Amino acid sequence: MKLDMKRLNRLLSYLFSEIKDLQDDDRELPIKWSMMHMYSSSQLASLVALKKGLNPELLSIIAALHDIGAIKTKKRENHALNASEYVYEIINHYNHTLRGNLKEITIDEASIIHEAVVNHSDKGNISDNLYIEAMKDIDSLDRYLHGIETKKDHITHLNNMIKLFDINIVKAKE
Repeated sequence: MKLDMKRLNRLLSYLFSEIKDLQDDDRELPIKWSMMHMYSSSQLASLVALKKGLNPELLSIIAALHDIGAIKTKKRENHALNASEYVYEIINHYNHTLRGNLKEITIDEASIIHEAVVNHSDKGNISDNLYIEAMKDIDSLDRYLHGIETKKDHITHLNNMIKLFDINIVKAKE
């Protein structure tokens, strides 16, 4: 038994090759952080998708691309909205150049990916779209697991993950 994650892996390889040599000059977030977050979010996405009955590869692709706006523009502000053009650009590049004999990313899948990436930062508003809400939760959990302080709207989404995985967070003794 195995998950079919070939499209995700092809995209992750491409994204890594595109961003690994980028410099941190003028970046609000170091490129190494972006790469770690991209990979770890993708792995968490697979687990969340399996737990919630969503498509693991699709949610993992969303996770891989969710901060592409920050990577491309070097800015966190409005990074989700700024990702709009890059998401379609990367999907088109995958479909026309990278795909080889793998399945293409369909128009419907591209729409789901785009909508989830563009809306993942709107943590305060709840969407009916399960992929958007899952990405908000994944982003919040991954930040927490990387030791980034969890506050404001991220807390709700972190709590969603704590409940989903029945995690007992105990404050470590100092």
